[in-house]
Amino acid sequence: MSVVVTHNFFMTNLLEQSTQPIEPWFSVEEIAKHLGVSKETIYRWLERKTIPAHRMGKLWKFKPSEVDAWVLNGGASATSSTPPSDRGLRG
Repeated sequence: MSVVVTHNFFMTNLLEQSTQPIEPWFSVEEIAKHLGVSKETIYRWLERKTIPAHRMGKLWKFKPSEVDAWVLNGGASATSSTPPSDRGLRG
């Protein structure tokens, strides 16, 4: 008599995921503090649809790893945090 043992990839993958810590969602205030910028800067980036964010009802939420990757790829430097009218430029 032989016993056949099958490897269930789905269950292994599920178990591996469950042992990894779940990344928290950050609020506007928390992501601003994380980046060292003002909440107003975060809201400007949201208006320009440049910063990676997720809308949950009326709230904006951020995954720190997504925002960090955006910053490292030049996303924060590609957008100015000061509106053109505040820099003396006329449009």
